Amino acid sequence: EGDPYIGEENAPVVLAYWSDYQCPYCKAVEVGHDQIPTEPAIPALIRDYVNTGKLKIVFKDYAFLGPDSTTAALYGRAVWDLYPTRYYAWREAMYNAQDEEHGGFGDEASILTLTRTISGIDADALKARVAVNTDAYQEAIDADKAEGTSFGIQGTPGFITGTTMLPGAVPLADLVAVIDPQL
Repeated sequence: EGDPYIGEENAPVVLAYWSDYQCPYCKAVEVGHDQIPTEPAIPALIRDYVNTGKLKIVFKDYAFLGPDSTTAALYGRAVWDLYPTRYYAWREAMYNAQDEEHGGFGDEASILTLTRTISGIDADALKARVAVNTDAYQEAIDADKAEGTSFGIQGTPGFITGTTMLPGAVPLADLVAVIDPQL
């Protein structure tokens, strides 16, 4: 309830996905990563399952790699609050812009600069929203992490669908293997 998602609200299958905007393995499953040889699973899932009404992907925060992780998660919450239809475009831009872990991208200034390049999102409105709702957003971020930890998620990315947990940057085939039987 309240977490960002893509797909039909009542899709027959739900994939919960815990991530950290600083995590290179999350980048690998979201948009690809030069040093992690795996096909990005999320775009394929969107194309074959989300866009066909079969899957809803719920994005859960597991901000654990430092202050930039938390800052990005706070801004992600604000984007979802103000511009839910632009959330995934923003998220995709964040992963495309990600540099090396703790490499500098992900602080408030760099997030705002990137956000100003995404149509349909007012970066100043986001900054104001984060300022007003930091405590509530942080509570939701902490709740996501605690929920994931309670299910055995110990890092990112982490996926759960049905009763199956898939830790790490798993290949698309592994996700499909647990989604298809639920359909």
